[in-house]
Amino acid sequence: MTPAFSPPHVSRTLRPHDPGLAERLERELVIPAAMARVLAARGVDSTAEARAWLEPGPDALHDPFGMGGMPEAVALLAGTARRGGRVVVFGDYDCDGIGALAILTTTLKRLGADAIPFVPHRLRDGYGLRPGTLQKVLDEHSPEGVVTVDCGITAVDPVRTAVARGVYVVVTDHHIPPEELPKGAVLLNPRIPGCPYPFKELAGAGIAWKLSEALLRTDGARVGIGEGAVRSWMASLAKVAALSTIADMVPLTGENRILTAWGLAGLAEPRSPGLTALLARCSVRPGRSPSVHDVAFRIAPRLNASGRIDHAFRALELLTTADPARAEALADEIEAANTERRRMQERVVAAALDRLARTFDATRDALVVEAGRPEEGWHRGVLGIAASKVAHEVSRPVLLLAHDDGRVGGSGRTWGRTPLYDRLAPVARRHAADFGGHRAAVGLSVAADSYEAFREDAMAAFAGARDDDEWSVAWEADAELATAEVTPALVEALAGLEPHGMGNPRPLFLLRALSWDGRGRPVGERGLRVAFEGDGARVEAVGWSLGAIPGPQRRGRWDVLANVVHDPFLGRPGLTVLDVVRAEAA
Repeated sequence: MTPAFSPPHVSRTLRPHDPGLAERLERELVIPAAMARVLAARGVDSTAEARAWLEPGPDALHDPFGMGGMPEAVALLAGTARRGGRVVVFGDYDCDGIGALAILTTTLKRLGADAIPFVPHRLRDGYGLRPGTLQKVLDEHSPEGVVTVDCGITAVDPVRTAVARGVYVVVTDHHIPPEELPKGAVLLNPRIPGCPYPFKELAGAGIAWKLSEALLRTDGARVGIGEGAVRSWMASLAKVAALSTIADMVPLTGENRILTAWGLAGLAEPRSPGLTALLARCSVRPGRSPSVHDVAFRIAPRLNASGRIDHAFRALELLTTADPARAEALADEIEAANTERRRMQERVVAAALDRLARTFDATRDALVVEAGRPEEGWHRGVLGIAASKVAHEVSRPVLLLAHDDGRVGGSGRTWGRTPLYDRLAPVARRHAADFGGHRAAVGLSVAADSYEAFREDAMAAFAGARDDDEWSVAWEADAELATAEVTPALVEALAGLEPHGMGNPRPLFLLRALSWDGRGRPVGERGLRVAFEGDGARVEAVGWSLGAIPGPQRRGRWDVLANVVHDPFLGRPGLTVLDVVRAEAA
């Protein structure tokens, strides 16, 4: 049984908007008034901008050659491909890294390079381009060059070693750059200060996709991929980029939203044997595009599972194989790995919550740092996802680490709006042997004899910067809505704002003073299917936590925060209720 922790503070706000602008968008775009209010509230200030937002097409993507280092990277890699030379594509073992590996390796091979993908083992090799793994790459493969994907921006010493041996290095990475950058390498990372590329939020696979586009535009004609065919190639590669982009939880805005929309649409006809087998295991029917939810909770966990508990190469092979029989076998292996991953994750989460039920103090603790041992089931491969689950329970940033061979290492996940990376970085610089990540997620390791000092300093640093507002559940409604506006036309119009994710949440509406007679049909553990009435109109709704309201307290008038959706059970529009609060007396 999950221990009970203090509920988070809840704040509720309504976005402002310009009514005149909303009326103009409604009139010129011929859209429902509620949809126009959402666009105006989200900062869309012209009809042209609204059309670009509602029709996210590849023509709106930026020129890849606008990214710092791109011309130099293309010159090196295209030169190797023309000679049939060898290049090692060095990646990461998560869904973003695997997707980036698949994209860039496929492109380089098609251009004629002897491209060899290298996936480090999570436990034996660790994350990123390290001295030991670089040595293995150079000794086993003797490449002309090494190109990293989704890692490498902190690999100062390994890059120096490679360059000294006459091996060129191209680093493609999206993580926050350190103060000291690798010297002698070509660096592709829009986050590097001074990089002119206008969109900074690409995932690792997104940068690999942009590099592939630049390579094919430059040299594709040589291997029969003319200007027209480049677009078809990029559409195919966008299918994988979409999965990685969603999995890595980067904002689904700008180019990420375009790539994701393009890729998800293409996955209705995956063609690739591996993607076909994977989607079948996730119950995504042929001819239907997977949703962001499908990717985040079904597809990505399976692609991540192999790298979490063993070796991620199976996931890479699944994405790149042309053999349907092999794809089916790999999909079965990955399904088994995902089942095992879930079991291991649940064990770590249960152990951490049991410990916190005895030690956690909400008034004292602004950060949770816990460590266990492999023999207790604390497997490093599941610590990141377990940390996310624990953070959800305690409403605090969480680091979960495991003791292993003289070191203590693992992963952290933030909660709310706490800038985990920035706040932890000064402590990590004093104690950690390895540290990296971004605002919401980090990975690190410290020497075992430094762990207690690290834990104490980290918890003190977060306590000193404590701001409880960072952990509040912040509901921000896009617009007010009348019950009569919950129509099929609104549902259809809102679909133009998809795909939804970080930075582009599903529109949230405020419906004021709705009457509820207190009745409801149970749905799930705590949910209810209910009917609200307002302004003479009735609307059906499902609220997954409405059952937590005691029965005698349900009847009355409520301000409701909800998404407008097509309710498949009813076959008509309805509400998904996220929050309710008693309406103020008139």
